Order: sequence, then structure tokens, then C-alpha cells
Amino acid sequence: MGERFLLEQLSWEVPYDTALKKLRVLDDDREDFDEIYEKTLGLIKPVYYLGRESVQKNDGDHVTIGGVEFTSRVISVNLQKAGAQTVYPFVGTSGRAAYEYAKSLDDELYRYWADMLCEMALRSAGASFKKYMQEFLGTKKIYSLAPGSVVDWPISQQAPLFELLGNVYDKTGILLEKSFLMRPVKSGSGIMYVSEHGFESCQLCPKIDCPNRRAKYDPEMLKREYGI
Repeated sequence: MGERFLLEQLSWEVPYDTALKKLRVLDDDREDFDEIYEKTLGLIKPVYYLGRESVQKNDGDHVTIGGVEFTSRVISVNLQKAGAQTVYPFVGTSGRAAYEYAKSLDDELYRYWADMLCEMALRSAGASFKKYMQEFLGTKKIYSLAPGSVVDWPISQQAPLFELLGNVYDKTGILLEKSFLMRPVKSGSGIMYVSEHGFESCQLCPKIDCPNRRAKYDPEMLKREYGI
């Protein structure tokens, strides 16, 4: 097993005015929202669990990392193009306490508010995590792929990712369910690598109306770059 790092001090923020606007909180609901906002933010505790592992085998369809095999032509080819010998598997979450609080709320609107506040916190912490990795690796040319983010790397590949990292629940409170969904739901995972070749999984995703889209969908990219 390679090295492991637990990051619990990443900076994050969920500005009150930004939350009001994003969640379209009505003036009549402001008092109730304020209570949910204060309670949720008091419970949010983002944490990232990170590994540094060697790529032991890569045949273009399968990659063996730290003794664990992953199946994906996209990630295999991306790592080959990058010449990557070292990768950084990770999981991150906005925290289990805030998730449990949101789940305990009976009112659907209140639960939605709390869930979205957790998501905003995770995105903020994720930006800090990326900045930390850029400084740690001394480059901004860092890319990542998450299980389920591209057509040939299904969400079931969460299983080997969690196997590779090991001890994820004890370190982060993230539980991988039989459906391969993570709990808390406001969690993320993936494999990060350094490359001179830019890549965004959004380029392979046809969901045009996604509010988190970072790059234009390229319907020919799978065939052109990966022969799929």
C-alpha cells in the first residue's frame, strides 16, 4: 500500500447571501432558513482522504494501481497519454453529522435546504482540495476521473477504489452501499493524475442541461480518442 493522507483543515465557505439566492429562499421563509443555515453550517466538517499509489500495469483497457485492478479504457488511455506512473485516489465529503441532520428533518423544504448547503460546502472544500493538490504537486495540470462520470467507467468501480484506499469509513464516515452510492450523498471520489493533456469528463457527458458542466460535450471524442 502506498501513502495515505487525511485532510481535515481545508478551507470552505457557504456565503449566506449566495445561499439565499441559489436556493431562492422567500422572504416569508427567511427566519426558518436562518435556523437551518446556522445549524447545518455548524455541523459541516469537510474531509478528504487521499492516497499516493504507483501504476503497476496499464494495457489500455485495464489499470492496476496498488495491486487493485480498474477497468476503463478512458482512464487507461488518459494515464498512458500522461505517462503517469503515480496517481492519487481520493474520497471527500462535507461530513456525516450534517448529512444525518439533513436526513432527520421531516419538512421536505428544510431537508432540501440542508442538503444543498452540504453540497455547496463540498464544492467549496473541493476547490480548496484541488488548490492543495496543485501546490503539493507543483503544477496546475491536474485532472481526475470519478467512477460513473464517463460511459465506460461505471459507478460499480467505486468498489475497487474504496478497496484501494482502505479504511474509508473510519477515516471519513463515508459508507459505500451495495448500490455503489456513497453515504453521505454529498461526497465525491476519483483518481487524480498529472498530465500535459487537458481533460474534462464533461466532454464525454451528453447531459447538456447539467448546471455543473465545465466543458462542452464532444460526441465524437469517445471514438476519436478512445476507439469506443
